Amino acid sequence: MKYLSHWLANLTQIVNEMLSEPFLQQLAAVKEKFDRFESGQNAVFRLADFRELSEQLEVLTRVVPTLVHNETNSHMIQLLKNEIGNLTAVMNDLQFTITGNDTENHKLAELRSKLASCEEQYSFHATKDVIKDPFYGASNASTPVQCGEEELYAISEPWTHKWAGTAAALQYGAWFKDPLPPAGTEEKIYYVTHYENIRLLYEHANYDDFVSNRRQVVHTLPYTYEGTGHAIYNGSFYFISYNTATGGRTYGRSRENSGDGTITRWDLKLRKTLASITLPGAGKHNTFHYTVGAFTDIDIEADEKGLWAVYATTAGQGLMDISKLDPNTLAIIHTWNTNRLKRVVGNAFFICGIMYTIDTHNTRSDRVYYTYDTNKGVDSFLAIPLHLKYMLLGQLSYNARERVLFGYDYGHMVTYQLYFKQFTSKK
Repeated sequence: MKYLSHWLANLTQIVNEMLSEPFLQQLAAVKEKFDRFESGQNAVFRLADFRELSEQLEVLTRVVPTLVHNETNSHMIQLLKNEIGNLTAVMNDLQFTITGNDTENHKLAELRSKLASCEEQYSFHATKDVIKDPFYGASNASTPVQCGEEELYAISEPWTHKWAGTAAALQYGAWFKDPLPPAGTEEKIYYVTHYENIRLLYEHANYDDFVSNRRQVVHTLPYTYEGTGHAIYNGSFYFISYNTATGGRTYGRSRENSGDGTITRWDLKLRKTLASITLPGAGKHNTFHYTVGAFTDIDIEADEKGLWAVYATTAGQGLMDISKLDPNTLAIIHTWNTNRLKRVVGNAFFICGIMYTIDTHNTRSDRVYYTYDTNKGVDSFLAIPLHLKYMLLGQLSYNARERVLFGYDYGHMVTYQLYFKQFTSKK
């Protein structure tokens, strides 16, 4: 057992210089358990402790390819590999002396098999961020943002949940959880791929099914959609129709005339259309799009205050308009005109009735720059850094229940943790 503590000490020293704070805290806690055992403070060595260390070891193994990819110091990487090998050898010897419980050993084998499958499927997209909560802020769902009292001041690095694949059609898309879910749908996850003339919405019952692509439910929409600015809200899917007059098919009509920019509300349980609206004069088919193009002329967003539509019109000279929509009927409640050209904006999201926009879609070091507060009818400028890991961001949407941003970046479905603080008093 003294060898185990020795290798853990060496391993901790090495990864201290390479890994994020959450993982170091987990690793330190495990090491503390083994130190107590070696000193005799804990006379019973539980298989649960063994499994916990095994999980940490698996994580370290997956981190190594990422460190190589990120060109981390080669000497440190080799040391890390050596210490992982030493610890693995000790663990393998220790496994046979801990317990003869066949049931526990069987569970351990299953766990290792599942971890191996995950490593094989996602090793190319490994990340050195190690977190327990897959949505960062999900554990804070019971503490919503205090609108009017708190303000956004920082955004975390992105966390990658799933990669859609290499096909060109999968590079663009959007994914969601319902911020106001009907009972029994709280864990469901939805996504769409591509941005033009597609009518399929994919649904998974929970996060595990989503990341492993199991038990997928497919909704066939009444019309094909365009763009990536769709939303899930209170049991409905709100999407921008590619063409409602022909059920979404162009039948040889030109692109310039095929898209009608209608917002459609599709009930996910009843599987039928409940409402639709065409925004007066709204641009369509890359007339007033975000910088990414991809028919992002209309963007539907949701926050604590309800449902919003962002668009621009020729009459408004391409400046961004914000309309608050009735989520049931889609009737326009009120419209605000901003001073920001839509085509110079990368994307937008809403928190507490405030629209936040980013500069572009393809710069690794982006920022939240321009905001418009519909509560006061005023705009302002910020400089909050935003890291676009894969540099092709087509969707960026806030989820008030999870308190995170959902993003679709070059086929990767990511989230960003948000940090809030009390409003700074202004004299």
